Amino acid sequence: MADILGGLPIGIAALDRDHRIVFMNKALEELTGFTSRESAGIPCQHVLRCGLHLLGARQGGAAGSGTEPVKGRETDIIDRHRRKLPVRVTRIEVPGEGGAAALYLEAYEDLSPLRDMERRLKDAAGAGELISRGEAMERVKKVLPAIAQSDSPVLITGETGTGKDLSAQAIHKASPRARGPFVRVNLGPMPEHLLEIELYGRVAEEGEAVPGCFQRANGGTLYLSELADLPAAHQAGLVRVLDDQSIIPAGSDKGVRVNVRLIAATHKDPEELVRAGTLREDLFHRLGAVRVHLPPLRERGEDVEFLLTHFLALFASRFKKDIKGFSPRAMRILHSHPFPGNVRELKNIVEYAAMICQKDMILPAHLPGHILAALKSGESPAAGRAGETRGRKRS
Repeated sequence: MADILGGLPIGIAALDRDHRIVFMNKALEELTGFTSRESAGIPCQHVLRCGLHLLGARQGGAAGSGTEPVKGRETDIIDRHRRKLPVRVTRIEVPGEGGAAALYLEAYEDLSPLRDMERRLKDAAGAGELISRGEAMERVKKVLPAIAQSDSPVLITGETGTGKDLSAQAIHKASPRARGPFVRVNLGPMPEHLLEIELYGRVAEEGEAVPGCFQRANGGTLYLSELADLPAAHQAGLVRVLDDQSIIPAGSDKGVRVNVRLIAATHKDPEELVRAGTLREDLFHRLGAVRVHLPPLRERGEDVEFLLTHFLALFASRFKKDIKGFSPRAMRILHSHPFPGNVRELKNIVEYAAMICQKDMILPAHLPGHILAALKSGESPAAGRAGETRGRKRS
């Protein structure tokens, strides 16, 4: 029996009629931290310290007596190191002569990976992440957990302030790599030799290694923001990394294997970048197989008031103020604003207003100066920008 049960992927314990341990397979040894040899002959509640047996010990053996069937009962087990682990327990009787139970077999399924997945999915859509209620953004949020389950490269596009960084973090948190590092690198302008070291690291003459972002992200996710700023020579290097899963640090001629999930982002249209020769077509196709586009706030009309209310509650609490909301006039002004900086701009506007407000309502006077300046000129912010656009088209 030990040979048969030993290779099963879930934990199995055999108990005698007095509920003493006869045998534990390798999976259960790894789960509990106790070996089968040291546990043999010990009452089960001292080794299999879960609700099933501890309750029985406290109540004189009733719950652990075997008189009631136990199938798929979820509980916690406390391992040798006093860690509480979620498990699902099933017990069956092995009848002997005369039909009485000669042995009990208990199966322990470790639910930790499932609970970890549930936590990651909850985190990916929870507070502090991508806040929305409108259909446009909700569609995006629904696909992120599915995208997270693969290791394919991802390209995130969207205007400044739409939530590209948060989307990358949400993908990482919902992925099997969530326990690994999340490394963010801004590819903004820097000398090319420094950029090479930042990306791939360096091996000094005396052998001292300076890790690059690929090494720092090993086992996790590397997020490259502002992909359009990456020089063409380094774009070719990035293609090779995606193909070979290896890098060559500066000062070395030997490749180093890396295990990294790559996410890149740009606020520009990648197809336009390819046509302009700014983005290599082969890199675009390798990254663009899995693509997430974040809509601008002006296309998320129903989200504007929701976000204003959400951030006002956040900042009112932070500044310890009792601000009940926006006056109708202030709300109309904000609804007319085009928010070229998207959610980031909206958040900054609300933070400023909540900071200087000394009343229980946000009034127009509490809004930032650039919005009030447009009002004094007799235009709404949206009308002013529309007029500028029409003027440029006529010229």
